[in-house]
Amino acid sequence: MRHNESMARFFCVLGLLMTSAWLCSAQVTIINTGSTNVPGMNVKLETSGPEATIERRDGSKEKITLAQEMCSRLLEDLKAAGPLNELPVKHCMKSVSFGTSLFIEYNGVRSPDLSCTQSDTRAAALKKDAVEIMSTAKTHAAARKY
Repeated sequence: MRHNESMARFFCVLGLLMTSAWLCSAQVTIINTGSTNVPGMNVKLETSGPEATIERRDGSKEKITLAQEMCSRLLEDLKAAGPLNELPVKHCMKSVSFGTSLFIEYNGVRSPDLSCTQSDTRAAALKKDAVEIMSTAKTHAAARKY
């Protein structure tokens, strides 16, 4: 009987360790879908620090380091926003050829399109963070081309 109890404890502790490791290594992904004339890209951020990966539509990847303040602000705004799929959905007119969409994925949940003007303060804060991070990533990526 004691053997079964110790095995149960072992697997319980193992499960907790695996869960905490998953939570500590969670990612935030900012997605710019791009358009016919503008290539989109994703920026994946580790929640444990300022390291990020730019993923272009052609499959190429590049590691960058963002400002810690930028990453911290995004994480604070994500926590304040609550579940992303519960943010209000705002629609706006977009060109078929030039229109892009902007999303954030966190904890397995995707935000509504943040590229439209946001009246909800939580969505507006997330949009500001995402645009700032995406702009920094694009600048870094463009600088590496030359």
